[in-house]
Amino acid sequence: MQDNKKIYSIELTNEEYEFLQDLKVEIYKKLSKLTKEERLQYFRDNIAIENKLNFEKEINGTIYKVNTHFNENAEESILNKFFRLTKKS
Repeated sequence: MQDNKKIYSIELTNEEYEFLQDLKVEIYKKLSKLTKEERLQYFRDNIAIENKLNFEKEINGTIYKVNTHFNENAEESILNKFFRLTKKS
């Protein structure tokens, strides 16, 4: 995967690679049978994880509501930020 000129690679076994290839074909077949509106809803429900980052949590009787917002003009991607924040010094 390439993100802002850094390259991250994941090595897979042949079995893992074939599993992912089969999964990709299965998803393509499923999507090809859906209408445009159904495909959009599928992506909203399964791919657009930013919607799942909004949640409510009760702690000691207080309900906290968490909403996420993404800056489309950000200079750093979420992936780079994640790697930067979790990188060992």
